[in-house]
Amino acid sequence: MDIASAMPAYVLLAALAVIVVLLTVVAIVARAVVTKARPEDLQHILPGLGQVLAALALFLPWGRGTRGPTVPVRSERRGGGRRQPRG
Repeated sequence: MDIASAMPAYVLLAALAVIVVLLTVVAIVARAVVTKARPEDLQHILPGLGQVLAALALFLPWGRGTRGPTVPVRSERRGGGRRQPRG
């Protein structure tokens, strides 16, 4: 059974329009975040932006593949950096 014959054309066009709008919004937001960021902050922003994009990819029909475990990014702001010795 072919997908195109199972659904009316307007349903497929609506789904395609939603995907295009989602990708456009993601591209606009990602570009705005990267252009407004300071160069020294990009190393902290890009992994977070990548996680947001990976989460949004789950809305796409082909984005639900199996993926390996993700490694959390340690940030100095969260206390993941070097600890000062007590004393």
